Amino acid sequence: MRSQRCSNFMPTRPLQNVVFVGAERGDEFAHAMRLVCQGHDVIAVNPRETSPAKEFRRAGGKFFRARLEDLPRVCRFDLICENYPYPSGRHYVSPRALALARLARLKPGGRWILVTESRRYASLLKAVADYDGAVRLRFRSALTPLSIDEAPPSVYPRADTRFRLVFRRCR
Repeated sequence: MRSQRCSNFMPTRPLQNVVFVGAERGDEFAHAMRLVCQGHDVIAVNPRETSPAKEFRRAGGKFFRARLEDLPRVCRFDLICENYPYPSGRHYVSPRALALARLARLKPGGRWILVTESRRYASLLKAVADYDGAVRLRFRSALTPLSIDEAPPSVYPRADTRFRLVFRRCR
């Protein structure tokens, strides 16, 4: 089985605005650079700048040491890719606040694709789209279990299943 990456879901139409949220690892930046080379406008954001982030910037990629919420509100995206968010401790963000911050940045027809190892967290995020009336009118969501081989690599505790959550903004 081949690992499914967020960038695999990128449509073939040109000039898409893409953001990789929380990108840290070399494989995430490699996927981001692949999209840059295809002509898409791609940025990566993370409050922590890793060595792969520095290499991505040196290779011509756009990396911002920030959270998605720190970007100007006018930044809107066709695709938001996020692998294994870990909002805890002093960086804790409720699932609803996290979802609303990302959904507000999607262009019509845009998607937010999130992969997590936590069934509970995925269910809480999906509930925002399913039960919040204002969100339910503008967004559709789908939750899919993935085997470890299908999911992006993770250094988090080994679990048999990962979960992909896709939100799509209706036109």
